[in-house]
Amino acid sequence: MLSNLNWPAIEGIASVAGAIGVVISIIFLIYEVRHNARAIEGATVQSLMTLEREVFGLLAENAELMTKGGANPSELTEVEQYQYERGVGTYFSLIYSAYMQHERELVEDEVWDAYLNALARHMQAPGFAEAWLRIGIGYPKSFQGLIKERFPEPPENKSIT
Repeated sequence: MLSNLNWPAIEGIASVAGAIGVVISIIFLIYEVRHNARAIEGATVQSLMTLEREVFGLLAENAELMTKGGANPSELTEVEQYQYERGVGTYFSLIYSAYMQHERELVEDEVWDAYLNALARHMQAPGFAEAWLRIGIGYPKSFQGLIKERFPEPPENKSIT
């Protein structure tokens, strides 16, 4: 009875079924990769938000120093200058983290632009920009170049608003 079966037809049907299975597997894989990419992006943004909350908390705890250092850096004592530069450095670490995530395409352009816009506000303060000139060397050349390109002119005496 098995000899009466049309084996070439059965093999053809099995090949078509196998090909359909491969196509379905590829479609599922594409769906999973996209879903995982969105999950990774969401986790990255959440991580940045957590870091941002910590940085802003630190800056808020030292608001008087950060305001004074931003507006009149020459009025800071040597110890205050050190503390102020650490505060600016902490903020730049947040920006650098966002930069790296953006470069790796883990955050969207819109999120990165928001970080740059916030940085622009701080860079208006003379002390902030001056502190960057002193601490910027501690960051990779690509990041230094981005900051220099985005903020080429030193600000006039302004306070952070």
